Amino acid sequence: MKNVKIKSMFRPSLFWDADKIDTWDHADYIIARILDYGDMNDVKTLRKIYSDEKIIEVVRTRRGLLPQTGKYWAVKFNISLNDVSCLKKYYRKML
Repeated sequence: MKNVKIKSMFRPSLFWDADKIDTWDHADYIIARILDYGDMNDVKTLRKIYSDEKIIEVVRTRRGLLPQTGKYWAVKFNISLNDVSCLKKYYRKML
């Protein structure tokens, strides 16, 4: 699929903080933003742009997803909760 104008396909409030968004270079950011804050129409549009495999990859690897988003999409896509990065606890050792 060719590069699409992301900001024109979704509500302006979803990408209010971004100037230029490249469909492929910023795919993880776009997918995460839609999964966290989009509605079902936004998700339908998202799935026309990106494959389920790409969306699943983002659900698994994106630490910045909201935990409730990670859990919801893990159940929807049958992903083990142990494989979802945003649900793992990270501890930083104090020096």
